[in-house]
Amino acid sequence: MRLTVKSFSFAIAFCAIGLTTHAQNATTASAPELDLEQFIEIALVNNPDVDGARNQVWAAEGRSTQAASAYLPRLSVSGQAARVHINDLTPTDEDNLLAGTLSGDQLIFDFGKTTGSISAANSQVKSARAYLNSVGSNLVSSVKASYYDVLASYYLIQVANEQVDSYQKHYERAAAYYKAGVKSKIDVTNAEVELANSNLQLLQSQFSLKSAKVNLEKIIGIAPNNGNYLIKMNDHELAKFRTLLADIPGTLEELLQRASLQRPDLVQAKKEIESAASLLTSAQGGYWPEIGVSGVYNTYDTDLATFQDQWQLGIGLNWDFFSGFRTNGEVAEAKSNLRISRSLLRNVELTAIQQVTDSYHLAEEKRESVFLADKILKLAGENLSLADGRYKTGLGDMIEFNDAQLRLTEAKSNLVTTFFDYNTALASLENAIGQFPDMSSPTAEQQ
Repeated sequence: MRLTVKSFSFAIAFCAIGLTTHAQNATTASAPELDLEQFIEIALVNNPDVDGARNQVWAAEGRSTQAASAYLPRLSVSGQAARVHINDLTPTDEDNLLAGTLSGDQLIFDFGKTTGSISAANSQVKSARAYLNSVGSNLVSSVKASYYDVLASYYLIQVANEQVDSYQKHYERAAAYYKAGVKSKIDVTNAEVELANSNLQLLQSQFSLKSAKVNLEKIIGIAPNNGNYLIKMNDHELAKFRTLLADIPGTLEELLQRASLQRPDLVQAKKEIESAASLLTSAQGGYWPEIGVSGVYNTYDTDLATFQDQWQLGIGLNWDFFSGFRTNGEVAEAKSNLRISRSLLRNVELTAIQQVTDSYHLAEEKRESVFLADKILKLAGENLSLADGRYKTGLGDMIEFNDAQLRLTEAKSNLVTTFFDYNTALASLENAIGQFPDMSSPTAEQQ
């Protein structure tokens, strides 16, 4: 299944090199490498919410077929075999009888009762399809958010590994200085404590990655290849993150306009109004008669003179001109449902405006945060370099170095977090404006 609209945030193109973590070192070389688009395709096939929404479409199509059948002719055939005796009938008063009947009727006009039902059913089909698109849009947004969590976890493992390497070197240097009598024992102990803490953070980061993958598998509805797979991504340096930022896809006004035209929940709400209006027409048709034609043909195989082939064709009228106020109640209910549908549409419109606006401003915030985090990272790197030099020359102490190392680690982690938060915000913005994948599928009979 191919996506009809490519992701805005997919422009970061994290889909080239297999993710290699400690958790994946045991994975066989034959494990498939999956990118974001492949995860989305898997989700569209396996996620139970999509399956449920598709079945709602098929159910609505079935109801539409039922409604349309009321304006098609109805034909029936029946047969009978019997032994018949008729007193005083000449020339034969008793014989075997084979009888067959072919009958049919056709509705001509019922003042909108049936056409209203058909129109309502057709609108419900379109409403169900819009709901399916909405489920697809929400699912794609969830897959992207979870996918970016996995990527962020991978980069945080890199940050933790770099921190371990730094503290390992610092511990070895402190030990060497202590042996040379340049530094005290407390420097060695302090460095050993920080090394242990950095190893703990690395362990926590590794398990966070495992948890993120489990969450991704839950959303897509399956563990691909029984969990034996790799995640494709580009292994970019943190310093390049700011150059990988995708643009926000338009101004707020442009995005609000797009949302008003393409959001599936807005389409669904409008189709519900159409359906409610058609049901009102159908209910009002109950005040008027039904006009139709009918025909019957009877044939007999017997020697009894009484039974002769015959046919009948006629036009009829059926009018329940008083139904105990049942029609009045149905019309009142239909009017109220129409008003409710209009109110729901207005509520969906307000929700759409809020979601698009909030998502847009959040994306702006996260984008600016990436630039600030990048600047902080550069300054933290310079600060650690100065602190390291001061420690080597004896002008600085262990506390100064540890503080500088901590700030650098925090700066790296913040850059990773804000970068993938921005891409998640873009995914939310896509969802808010109503971008959805191709939800076409086989018919219910083909499943």
